[in-house]
Amino acid sequence: MTKMQIIAKAGLVSLGIYAIVTLCWHLSCLTPLFDFPSLLTSILFYAAFAVFIAVIVFFLIFNNNDLARKIVGPEEELNPTAKALWLTASLRLAVVFCGLILLSTSIPTILSILLSPIHIRTWVNELFLFRGFPKSLMFPFRKWCTLIYDFLKTILAIYLLCGAPHFVRWQLRHSIAYHQPNTPKIETASSSTSNSERTKNE
Repeated sequence: MTKMQIIAKAGLVSLGIYAIVTLCWHLSCLTPLFDFPSLLTSILFYAAFAVFIAVIVFFLIFNNNDLARKIVGPEEELNPTAKALWLTASLRLAVVFCGLILLSTSIPTILSILLSPIHIRTWVNELFLFRGFPKSLMFPFRKWCTLIYDFLKTILAIYLLCGAPHFVRWQLRHSIAYHQPNTPKIETASSSTSNSERTKNE
């Protein structure tokens, strides 16, 4: 991979993460408003949405080597050491940037999580008093979807701010393995030609 291909790869990863977060936000806000005529229609809608998310994850985040090469075009290849350094630095910079964007929108969720111990006593009192689910937590379905989305987005933002170490290591191994099979073929071809020349000379 070249430097520009690595930068394009990091850009595709950040674009894919931002697209998935945005689509999930729209789904969490709009799902309760949909009035599906039948169960089959709702199943088809969620299946189509899941397929769309899977396509984005596959082509923009996990398997974007070919797309990055098509965007940039052919250039001079880097040596393995420089390739690993450039890929690690670019991916970490991209995921930390995405984490900062997500963290800026997750501040209300973080504050509510930090203030939640204050309300625990009230929830416990309601639980024993009414012998059921606390009424203060009986939100509508749309509110629960938003809360779950905000909580998961906050966890993702924290993981990205840490540099997403597992994801970066996997991308590094995947990219190196993607370009690795070309080398043995050249070596075997050269060795076979050298062996044939030796047999002819003998």
